[in-house]
Amino acid sequence: MEAKDIMHPEDAKALQMLKKLKGFDDLIRWMMENGYEKTFRGENLGFMLKVSERNFPEINLLFRSVVQQVGINMPELYIYNDPEMNAYTYGETNTFVAISSSIIEKMTIDEVRCIMAHECGHILCQHTLYNTLLRTIEELGTFFQIISYSALGPILMAMQYWSRKSELSADRCAAAVVGERVYQTAMLKLTCGLSRIDGSPYQLVEQAREYHQMEHESWWDVIQQNCRIAFNSHPQMCERAWEIDRWKNSWQYRSLRENIQEQNK
Repeated sequence: MEAKDIMHPEDAKALQMLKKLKGFDDLIRWMMENGYEKTFRGENLGFMLKVSERNFPEINLLFRSVVQQVGINMPELYIYNDPEMNAYTYGETNTFVAISSSIIEKMTIDEVRCIMAHECGHILCQHTLYNTLLRTIEELGTFFQIISYSALGPILMAMQYWSRKSELSADRCAAAVVGERVYQTAMLKLTCGLSRIDGSPYQLVEQAREYHQMEHESWWDVIQQNCRIAFNSHPQMCERAWEIDRWKNSWQYRSLRENIQEQNK
């Protein structure tokens, strides 16, 4: 799998613009390698459980199979204690994926693979590099007050817009690895926090249609809803489900699924 196979068009467009900022990516890579990466690794080793061939061997095998299907170098995998279902990744030279204990407890094996594939999709698309740029901009304004909020606001809004689109690329990676139906059930569990889902696996897709209808009832509704999510780093759950429901009919999705299913034989 290559990044271009799963990258959402808006994500790709934003990344092209970010890459035009000459020197920024090299600076952020240096900061990550010499600062953030080591800080996070110390935090992980100090407060989380590292998955290996001896510790949680079944989860380790599961993760290895996902990494192989996505086609990235093997990141470290950690499990941390949290009742909220969540996962995240970080690193450019020394990558890792951290998954909450509630995901392991509440999700099926295929749904856990879905979450793993989502994080591997971020690594494949090099999202961590530019997420660090976003964090650095926030810190320059929030903590060090080097950039005023009036100047910071538009930059942050643009970066958060890209962040939301980057999640859609990672979602495509997850759907390609496990199939769009498993992706939808995983999203339902992430949304409600329950371990068992009753009803249609496409409930969020149905809600997205209802939301879009409500959003466009008037020009005020459009403004109100867009302002509400302007500084969100992640898309709304119904939007994520709706995007994958559209993408499942594409040639890209079908081709990736066929290739992965062939690998599983």
